[in-house]
Amino acid sequence: MPKSKNTVINRDFYTLAIVNGTRAELTLYGEIVTERPTDWWGDPIDGDFIILDEFLKDLETVKSCSELTIRLNSIGGDAFAAFTIHNRLRDLKAKKVCVVDGVAMSGGSHIMCACDTVRVNPSSIVMIHDCLTFAFRSMNSSACAELAKQLDVVDQAQAEIYARKTGKTVEELRAMMDATTYLTGRQAVEQGFADELIEDADDPEIAVSADHRTLYARGRSMRIAAIGDFPDGIKTIETAPTSGEDKSTPEASGNNEGGTPMTLEELKTSDPEAYAAMLAEAQASANAEAVQNERQRIADIDAVAALYDDETVNAAKYGDKACTAQEMTYRAAVEAAKKGQKFMADTKADYKESGAANVTATSAPDEEQAANTPEQRKAAGKAMAAKLADNKEV
Repeated sequence: MPKSKNTVINRDFYTLAIVNGTRAELTLYGEIVTERPTDWWGDPIDGDFIILDEFLKDLETVKSCSELTIRLNSIGGDAFAAFTIHNRLRDLKAKKVCVVDGVAMSGGSHIMCACDTVRVNPSSIVMIHDCLTFAFRSMNSSACAELAKQLDVVDQAQAEIYARKTGKTVEELRAMMDATTYLTGRQAVEQGFADELIEDADDPEIAVSADHRTLYARGRSMRIAAIGDFPDGIKTIETAPTSGEDKSTPEASGNNEGGTPMTLEELKTSDPEAYAAMLAEAQASANAEAVQNERQRIADIDAVAALYDDETVNAAKYGDKACTAQEMTYRAAVEAAKKGQKFMADTKADYKESGAANVTATSAPDEEQAANTPEQRKAAGKAMAAKLADNKEV
């Protein structure tokens, strides 16, 4: 019996399925990163990530396939990782189809544009913008100008990708990127970013938080930069519920155009995916706050660690009774007071046992001589001379 040529690769954040060795389907949901993000202690951060090295390794398995379908829901991420994925996808000889299940934003749109055919839902979102960066250092005007030049090169590369897909000029696309342009699925087709509108598809139910920092799509929450304006009709979620909160309190509004407010119970019934995403976001927010508090606790201890021994510092950080810097300082002060009291008690006991209290002072020789008269000193000298004469050896 011939061996099956079906292959399934399940990563934490995406799935690659190959059928009969000729057709492959790749589900890409998450943020694009060069490597798995970690927290302060080096532990992996929870979240959905498309990790460059893993992706490129898995992509080798589809090199011989004639068809590749990518199901995409990504807010983007690392620009250089997105460029690499875009270029490697273009190298494949397979016919490539991208179905935007939710969003194709920023670097996610680069992956989309690598495909021969892009299919979108009416409520899918495509977003293009100028690249962003963080500068964690002091910079003068020359350094800022140099950084701006580097960012401009990245933006030019993005515009070239979009120009090849849409047929628009680079200048026109740079203007759209500068304005941070959001497009619905229908608008993406009209603008040339997508090729086909899936009219009869299920609505992916995309929503955004009121502060525009969290996007909910296909039951997943994704952190985004609060830039630009979302297309009209995208549902706005005011806040996410936390454990123990009254779920009957109105928390969500229908859309950006001032729809009728709904309770969380109504949202749970009408849009289970968005509701589940809200719960996940609330938990993620609580976890992030706990991590931040722990980082601050350790940093506060480190700030005064030089004043204490390693045992005291390590006990405060990681001991059974781990504590804050303030509590560590209090504990050390109490311990120092106990040691001081014991030292004084031991010193007093030693003094008592030594009998030093019974020892009297003796008069100094000068004082004795000062008490004698000149005649007495003269007589004493003669007596000493006679004694020496009697003891003289012959």
